[in-house]
Amino acid sequence: MNTAALTRSWPTLAAWGAGLLQLGVGAGMITQGTGAADRGVGVVAVAVGAAALGWGVAALTRGRLVAPRVAMTIAVAGTIASGLALAADPMRISVHAVGVTVLLHVAYGVAAAAVVRRARTAPAGSSPAEARSTPRTSVIGLVAGCVIVAGLVTPALGATEAGRNAPSHSDHPLFSTEHSH
Repeated sequence: MNTAALTRSWPTLAAWGAGLLQLGVGAGMITQGTGAADRGVGVVAVAVGAAALGWGVAALTRGRLVAPRVAMTIAVAGTIASGLALAADPMRISVHAVGVTVLLHVAYGVAAAAVVRRARTAPAGSSPAEARSTPRTSVIGLVAGCVIVAGLVTPALGATEAGRNAPSHSDHPLFSTEHSH
């Protein structure tokens, strides 16, 4: 199996990671924001996050990068929204979360740009759909991509306002002492 087959699903996973982080940052700004500007940037971040997740689902379902220009637009909008979030509330917005979000947006945006370029330089007589069509991804590559993206996204999501305000998951008593049983 070649490297391309192993890494073909990674742009969609990057879009999912960026979308989840964008949702976390946006949700924190909407619920904990101090002003209308904070909440407005939060709404934009949530919308971009939902769009990135939707594009990632569509691309992975089809087994290829669908609508690459849409993906590039979402990636640019996500990068701008992340910068705006950091500028709007630099004390509460995690630089780590924004950095990972931008990294993931750039990753799938560049992959989408490569698809557009490949379609543009395709031989005469071939359709754009043929230039975008590639064999299916490998399960090993999908699992490896999930591990890499989860390793980046999980700590960054914990650094968002939504992650900091989440209830602790480390306290799980085996027995309840509430009724002395």
